[in-house]
Amino acid sequence: MARALAMPRRHPESGIFFLRKRVPERFKAQVGKCEIKVSLHTRDAALARIRNLEVMLHIERQWAQFDGIALNQDGGVVAYAQIKGYGGPAAKPDAPIESLKPKRPQKAATLAERPRLRLVDLYKSYIKEAELAPSSVKRWTPVMGRLVSHLGHDDARAISRGDVIAWKDTLLREGIANITVRDVYVAAVKATLQFGLDQGELEANPAVGVKVRVRKRMQTREKGFTAEEATKILKATLRKPSGKISIEMAAARRWIPWICAYTGARVNEITPLTGRDFFERDGIPMMRIRAETNKTRKFRETPLHQDLLRQGLFKYAKARGARTLFYDPRRSRGGKDSNPHYKKVAERLAEWVRSLGIDDPRVQPNHGWRHRFSSIARSIAMPEDVRNVIQGHADRKVADRYGDTWPRVARRELDKIPRYRV
Repeated sequence: MARALAMPRRHPESGIFFLRKRVPERFKAQVGKCEIKVSLHTRDAALARIRNLEVMLHIERQWAQFDGIALNQDGGVVAYAQIKGYGGPAAKPDAPIESLKPKRPQKAATLAERPRLRLVDLYKSYIKEAELAPSSVKRWTPVMGRLVSHLGHDDARAISRGDVIAWKDTLLREGIANITVRDVYVAAVKATLQFGLDQGELEANPAVGVKVRVRKRMQTREKGFTAEEATKILKATLRKPSGKISIEMAAARRWIPWICAYTGARVNEITPLTGRDFFERDGIPMMRIRAETNKTRKFRETPLHQDLLRQGLFKYAKARGARTLFYDPRRSRGGKDSNPHYKKVAERLAEWVRSLGIDDPRVQPNHGWRHRFSSIARSIAMPEDVRNVIQGHADRKVADRYGDTWPRVARRELDKIPRYRV
């Protein structure tokens, strides 16, 4: 057990490694304690292992002295390696047990003496290493500016837990929603400072443990579209489009609600599709959701419902070739990494759905299809694992990661979904 305790450990708050070793019963009188703890003064795991061995050797030599063994002619203690039969030169008497603490290369500077670590520089390093999504960068960057303005300085090392709490309270007093303060403001700062701690730039993360209480939202209706709402939207997709909108936007209104209704896909997985994302496998017409537009960062392929084929979706898609189905990048707004074209299509589609009279704020104009698909899947007893594959839900169990859902299996379940008759 004593040797198990002597492995280097990392302090849960500072991240600095330390050695912990139990003192044998016969040495407790000389040492004056039951256990020895020695800081290794590093957050680097490889260096900690080396220092751990050095301190362990020092301790064992001291205990050899207490036993009165292995003394050479000069009265010095024979090196630990030689005692164990490994050979090696004799060692000079070691320092007392109280001086086992490794010497630092230099005295650590106090917080006031350490050079300033600009919060924005730390944040930029975090963006680069974590490869944050452009949308996250766009949303989080102003947060850093708000915090610096509140603090009156930009030194990440000078931020205290009290500073973060005071900033959180200020944001709430300004009327910013609790969930936004928690999931955007505090989350951004906490992640950035944790990166600084992990890099050894900070002694602690002052945002850890800072909580924002969010009242659970009351649900007063189902999350998905009702049958009446679904029918109203799908009927509108069949109307002749206005000549004031582009061909691609007209196609978005015509097809996206139907695709979402029969696949339960996220709207931003559908809006970037091109003609090449439609193909046949084993004689089954399929649609490919690409990994780069998928929330789970994992591609999936879904068979098309018979009603989508009957209406001509597959033919329309193949006719577009390599072009996007629902926007033309040469004419559409957007195009930046933080504001891609396909997200603007989803926003305009949501506005159109609201204009149809689907204006209940308790149901989302695009995401309502995803909830409705799940409800219908349960009503037809679609196996949960198949439904999760079709909708692209993340694996919840280890068993979900085994095997594949073949196209004919997904097709069999999708064809059980009743056709929308509008």
